[in-house]
Amino acid sequence: MVFEPASVYPISALQKNQREVREAAKSKLLRITENGASAYVFCSEEVLEQTIERAVAEALYERECLEAYERGESDIREGRYVEGVDALKSAVSARRARVA
Repeated sequence: MVFEPASVYPISALQKNQREVREAAKSKLLRITENGASAYVFCSEEVLEQTIERAVAEALYERECLEAYERGESDIREGRYVEGVDALKSAVSARRARVA
């Protein structure tokens, strides 16, 4: 999770700058520090839901990419590939003929 530099607030800002912190939390995740170290994350419910949805979508995409890579490796090991444009055209034509 990457935070913008402006997204970091000391815990004292929750009391001293409530309006500013609340406004910022409506659009992004905020890191709240305590004694100079990260301690909490603060955001609106909407930002939390968007962050979770984005994380889930990224995880699913990553899994799909890994599965595609593994299928490709398997296809190569099993000899299910062609080399060159002419061989590709022939393979596509043969597949189309089988489907039709």
